[in-house]
Amino acid sequence: MKKRVLALLLSACMVLGMAGCSSGKAETASDSGGGGASDAASEAAADASGPEGFNATGMPIMDEKITLKVWIEGGADIDWEQNRFVKEIEEKSNIKMDIISTPLSDALQKRNLMLASGDYPDLILTDWPTVFTKSDVMQYGVKEGVLLPITDYVDKYGNNIKRIFDENPNYKNSCIAPDGEIYGFARFSECYHCSAYPKIYLRQDWMDALGLDMPETTEELREVLRAFVNDDPNGNGKKDEIGMIGATTWNTMVEYALMGMSFQTVKPDFWLSLGADGKTVEFSPSTDAYREGLRYIKSLYDEGLIDGTSFTQKDDQMAQTIRTEPHVVGMYVCDHAGMGYDNKDPKEAENYQILIPVAGPDGFRRQGQNAFEGEIQGFHAAITDACQYPEAAFRLIDEFFYDDDYNMERMYGERGIGWDYAPEGTKNVFGGEARYVVNSVSEDQSAEIKKGTMGVGPQADLASFRLSMLPEAEDIYQSGNYEQRITLDTQKVEQYIPEERLDYTVYIPLDMADEYAEIQTNLNNFVRMATVQFITGDRDIESGWDQYLSELDSYRVDRYIEIYKTAAGR
Repeated sequence: MKKRVLALLLSACMVLGMAGCSSGKAETASDSGGGGASDAASEAAADASGPEGFNATGMPIMDEKITLKVWIEGGADIDWEQNRFVKEIEEKSNIKMDIISTPLSDALQKRNLMLASGDYPDLILTDWPTVFTKSDVMQYGVKEGVLLPITDYVDKYGNNIKRIFDENPNYKNSCIAPDGEIYGFARFSECYHCSAYPKIYLRQDWMDALGLDMPETTEELREVLRAFVNDDPNGNGKKDEIGMIGATTWNTMVEYALMGMSFQTVKPDFWLSLGADGKTVEFSPSTDAYREGLRYIKSLYDEGLIDGTSFTQKDDQMAQTIRTEPHVVGMYVCDHAGMGYDNKDPKEAENYQILIPVAGPDGFRRQGQNAFEGEIQGFHAAITDACQYPEAAFRLIDEFFYDDDYNMERMYGERGIGWDYAPEGTKNVFGGEARYVVNSVSEDQSAEIKKGTMGVGPQADLASFRLSMLPEAEDIYQSGNYEQRITLDTQKVEQYIPEERLDYTVYIPLDMADEYAEIQTNLNNFVRMATVQFITGDRDIESGWDQYLSELDSYRVDRYIEIYKTAAGR
């Protein structure tokens, strides 16, 4: 187990400053404009010499200052002209980033409209919800040529990214499109705690007050929830406790946390899983195990053990309910613990402990999982064919977004305030060398630090980096030691993560991409809706199941599986 732990990466869970977006062609773009693979862009990609004044190594990247127009998705609340990290990039590289940002809520729609218009910037930086998917790469890279291939640049100018590919060939293979090109910059996230979600946290202080043991089965979990709701564990004399709560965000869904833990492997918006033989590709929401899971979850809902807001509220609303005093929430669903309790309250942090997966009636007992090592979810940055200086844009990303020290600055601000180098000889939580220390800061300091960070874009979240910033801590519940805490939590459930599963992201052939996307979108909407309806009683699990399966057939589940298997080579 420890070998696997060391192979995975821890992801920073700070609420980082997100970068913003912009539309409009860059001032430095060629006169021929965007909207296709222009001759100028094609020649630039093939020419290894670079533009006049470009330096292939070292700093500055350009002898004379240039400006790149940059579209950043998120961080609309940050003053990018005054951002410390952006200023440092300009000072060291001679590249000014002319940034326009847009809120994440509508960033994807705005970006698609912008790319379709033919009027777009030199460089696009995305966040997790808006990454360039492999379908996007097929459309805007392979087909339209809007995204510039960086394949040649990796060998000619690559420093950090070349090292990453040399040390982790699976990442390089995952980035290569069917035409042999690489069209963007990924976040290489060996995120250890991300490998296990959704997770469930429960109040250990309530367990202690009621004399309860950690549940091992679904029925024991039911008994704990009943005690939370009925036995006044918060001691205020009122029956105001909530058994379990979640939200509609992808990693906070009660229905899929319980389903994937004790009944049927399921990943929302993907829906496919390996059958019992380890080879068959099946549609999870149509299995008998999924139906059995629905029966169980509905029974909890009918008893009032699952809060009804779980199926309608956002995760920030869930967090507000969890943090309101007197505390009333016994269990909640999340990616990491700080999505619920107030991370700056060490006592409350200690009160919530991770739930070890409980076994279902047939002995099924698993921890939900995200991407595995060697698989990318998409690209967090791309250079467009509007860029007059693609070599400079490539080196900017390679040097400032894939270097470990710069990663610390991007996440935690200035050295000596938000972070520092670990004292020589310091060990990390797994016994290896610790290179960095994340400092505990006040709420006011944290807000000030955020103004100078840039949490959006690609990053080398490799195990060698993340483990190096986890020095052993005496008190894992202090906010500055948060990553140690969630690392140790993930260790407790790691044994229940299946060794094999399907790849979530594959390159869908162009002639099938639109069809696959349409089927997937329709299935997403229908399955999510029907699942909640079964739980709340708007659909009958017994009398309405055959009708549900018939409706699934009408959404072309068989074709969805067929296209996926073709793309995945299964």
